[in-house]
Amino acid sequence: MICTGCSCLCDDVVVDEKVRHACRIGASLILNRNVARAEPMVDGRKTDLDSAIESAIELLKDSNKVLIYGLNYSTLEAQRIAMKLAKKIDAYLDNGLRYDLAEKLLDGEVRIATLEDVRDYAYVMMFWMFDAHNEMPRLMSRTYYARGKKRQRGYEEDRFLVVVDVRRSHTAMLAKKNAIFIEYDDELIKEFETAIRGGLARREVLKVVGELKKSDFNVIFTREFLPFANEFGYIVPTIPQTNAMGFYKVLREEGGKIGRLEELDIDTILVVGDDPLNDLPLNAIPNFIVIDPKVSFTSKIARVVIPSAISGLECGGTMLRCDLVEMKLKPPFKSEIDDVEILKRILRGL
Repeated sequence: MICTGCSCLCDDVVVDEKVRHACRIGASLILNRNVARAEPMVDGRKTDLDSAIESAIELLKDSNKVLIYGLNYSTLEAQRIAMKLAKKIDAYLDNGLRYDLAEKLLDGEVRIATLEDVRDYAYVMMFWMFDAHNEMPRLMSRTYYARGKKRQRGYEEDRFLVVVDVRRSHTAMLAKKNAIFIEYDDELIKEFETAIRGGLARREVLKVVGELKKSDFNVIFTREFLPFANEFGYIVPTIPQTNAMGFYKVLREEGGKIGRLEELDIDTILVVGDDPLNDLPLNAIPNFIVIDPKVSFTSKIARVVIPSAISGLECGGTMLRCDLVEMKLKPPFKSEIDDVEILKRILRGL
């Protein structure tokens, strides 16, 4: 199966009597599939699925300003329906992320590399303000540690690792032989720009730029736009949320109004596969509709809860890997209803 634990979307995970090849995030997703499952609820009382969907439709009809929030863990197919729904009721969209890099990637302003190309060709690999070891645990094993077509001599000889962060993260602790850790400060971006163009910078930056000249394929793993990215080499976006890149691509194709949850005066939020109350103080908003496989902080106070399938594990569809490669999901389990069917029924009812 393709694991939807993070945006690596690893396609070699085996689920039979055991779970094999998955990282701790993916294994937890699979092994805890039936833990804390959501149930259909309306105003705090258990109900059936049809009644919960009908209540969601009526609530949306009675709302003045709606926000559709989440969708980072939904398939492209579900995201497209959600955006059609947003257009129909003039709702705003928010996936909870600030991601200027996605727009530049989709516009072709920066060069993106696939994980396979990084594995096969990359020499300098920079992890910029991103702790891969904890956020996307198998990313380094698929790129930095892997032996590729033109990188056969192992990471200690055929790669150069650079970790930039505000602290010595778990990923930074791996920066030993043929590697360097640089502590981030506000001048670092300017220094890299200057050094790449032949100017002076701190010793560590000059060392990295010197290593860049040894290869014509170098890559930055980052979640923010860096102005020196194209001169450095290629970029791999490292947003962990499983299909966040899909959200931005579908938004570009379908169109829609982005509105930030914390900035809008809204009366109803339709939450799809997310938990905004875990991060933001939103108790003043009267109406929550939650579509989610699991119980969450948000579902506990929601007016309507509609249980759904876990994408990739219980329902199929398509997602975009972090490097914008399209992946077809092959679920080992089945569920009665998923985000696509729920959103279709809500769209038809409005």
